[in-house]
Amino acid sequence: MSRSPRRIRGKRPAASLSLRTLVINLDRRKDRWSGLCARLREVKLLEPGEVELKIERLPATDGVSEEVPVSAVGLSWDTTRNAKYDGRSGYCGGVELRMTPGERGCAMSHVRAWRLVAAASRPVLILEDDAVLGKSFAKRLKVKLREAEALEAEALYLGHINGAPWRQKKRPGLYEAEYLWTTVAYVLWPHGAQKLLELLPVDEPVDNFLGWQMAERRLFALAVVPELVTQDGAGRSRKNSGR
Repeated sequence: MSRSPRRIRGKRPAASLSLRTLVINLDRRKDRWSGLCARLREVKLLEPGEVELKIERLPATDGVSEEVPVSAVGLSWDTTRNAKYDGRSGYCGGVELRMTPGERGCAMSHVRAWRLVAAASRPVLILEDDAVLGKSFAKRLKVKLREAEALEAEALYLGHINGAPWRQKKRPGLYEAEYLWTTVAYVLWPHGAQKLLELLPVDEPVDNFLGWQMAERRLFALAVVPELVTQDGAGRSRKNSGR
């Protein structure tokens, strides 16, 4: 005589958070895409009640071979803004520099990501293809996302290089930023993306541009400390092209 299996009563696992994730990757850098996919497989991203990343590859704009409209990204930039935060020996303000094809392509790639976020209803994670996720990524991210949303954040940096003292500690491990470098990993809310689009064109390397909007209080950005994401290899040491 067969018996139906008994239901095991207990606590239901908390719902997992699904987070749309755009990964910026050049078509000619399939090696970087493969490397990121391999690193993602190494990280246990999903536990009951944590975060599920919905990965989408966003083909990056190639500044060498593709036209980048000046309405979205400028052709040159002045070092004065960045010099307020960059204390390297010999670095100074008041210097006009030509934006390199790589800088313009990178900026345009992020602009295209912002457009997608602005049209969304929920925050979106933007990753560059040299991102390295920490072991506690999923567990900490869900908590920090909810805290940041409650604080009405417009951007949440998961990886960063800090150019100034924190403005304020908002929660344990969550700080209001004044000026940050790198765009390796940040969550952007639709209202934050819309603000950035209204501030176009990007008139300096994109991480400097974002940092300046924070400094001028046009973008309310928080950062997770310690970082949830770092950069692979040389990307970490160069601190992004704007540095």
